[in-house]
Amino acid sequence: MRARIPITKMSGAGNDFVVLAAWMWEEILGDRAAWVRGVCRRGVSVGADGVLVVSAAGPGRAGVVFFNPDGGEAFCGNGSRCAARYALTRRLVDDPAMTLATAVGDVPAIVTGGRVAVTLPPPQDRGALELPVGPETFRGRFVIAGVPHFVIPVYGLASYQLDRIAPSLRRHEAFGPDGANVDLVERDAEGRIHVRTYERGVENETLSCGTGAVAAAYAARLDGASESIVVVPRSGLSLSVALPGDVARPRHAQLAGDARFVFDGEVSDEGVLVGS
Repeated sequence: MRARIPITKMSGAGNDFVVLAAWMWEEILGDRAAWVRGVCRRGVSVGADGVLVVSAAGPGRAGVVFFNPDGGEAFCGNGSRCAARYALTRRLVDDPAMTLATAVGDVPAIVTGGRVAVTLPPPQDRGALELPVGPETFRGRFVIAGVPHFVIPVYGLASYQLDRIAPSLRRHEAFGPDGANVDLVERDAEGRIHVRTYERGVENETLSCGTGAVAAAYAARLDGASESIVVVPRSGLSLSVALPGDVARPRHAQLAGDARFVFDGEVSDEGVLVGS
């Protein structure tokens, strides 16, 4: 492995990522999952909600592979938006309207300055659930939005102890062996959906989650909200979600919002050591 790996730090509405070009990813020899786990550790390395590997994939196309901080591959909505801006800026594609090859298939993306919109497959409703955890029962909706989410309406979102309930809910047997992300949501007087998300693979609350925003908007849509919804994650950087078509079976989900460059740098080999 190179002694120093060039990386770019990006943020999508508060979701932060370490981004690498595919050719540099290939320079990381040995256990790349361990490298991901190391570089995502806050306090001792760069720190991130995940790693994006971006490649040229033909005219108007870019490939995106996303890794959670635990080293496992997944799909990420905000990560896809950041990858689109990275691909355009680094000239992996020439057109701001592009197609991303992702874990959920082809995802159209449009980059407009520091704002990126992606068109995702339609979310799927897996039904309302009442899940007992210890002495409590949590009522919410199980939604697949690229990845699974359990969306729970609450009152007093800002002060709710998400870290107390989410680890058990995230692994509840109702969601199968892979579990689900946990989203607490609250609608304000203006119809905006405020959301806090505990992400599997991160195993913590993140400041924003793109698929969580889609899941929250879809749950609100099923409860009577309009097809265009503003979702406010914990970062306060709003995301726009559009769910056109039938209420229960929208044609697709469009997710749009901030995608910014934070810095370019290099990670040393000792910066990704996981041990003590």
